[in-house]
Amino acid sequence: MGSKLISVTGDIFSAPQNTILVHACNTVGSWGAGIALAFRNRYPVQFQVYKAHCKEHGQSLVGTCLLIPGDHHSIACLFTSKAYGKHKDKPEAILAATRTAVEDLIKQNIQNKQLHACRFNSGKFGVPWEETAMAFQDLDVSMTVYEPPTDSIDK
Repeated sequence: MGSKLISVTGDIFSAPQNTILVHACNTVGSWGAGIALAFRNRYPVQFQVYKAHCKEHGQSLVGTCLLIPGDHHSIACLFTSKAYGKHKDKPEAILAATRTAVEDLIKQNIQNKQLHACRFNSGKFGVPWEETAMAFQDLDVSMTVYEPPTDSIDK
């Protein structure tokens, strides 16, 4: 079938309730910068779940997804890199992990909730969104992908 990605300009946090918000994560347990920091500020309970999961499983999480339920939104943490900053994985490894993490998300989304994503991997992990989208283009997944308005992008 292939993936169906619907691009919109706007704020991922304005996605309808009872949907899944998707973003890329490291396995260290840090949502300390970029969109991850915004997730941490808005979803502190889910952040603690993510952090404990990382502490328990560590680097073995690469290529998996942690789906954390929430009152308004569930959060899908795609583990696409072992670390962050100068220790982040190479783009090829991030793309390979992205594919298996999205596959894991599809398996876990048994209620077929709508997926709403930022352009994951394209911020602090530095992988162009077009390459990320290609990594899972042949998977049967539908996702609304949010791009922030150009006047709100960090310079």
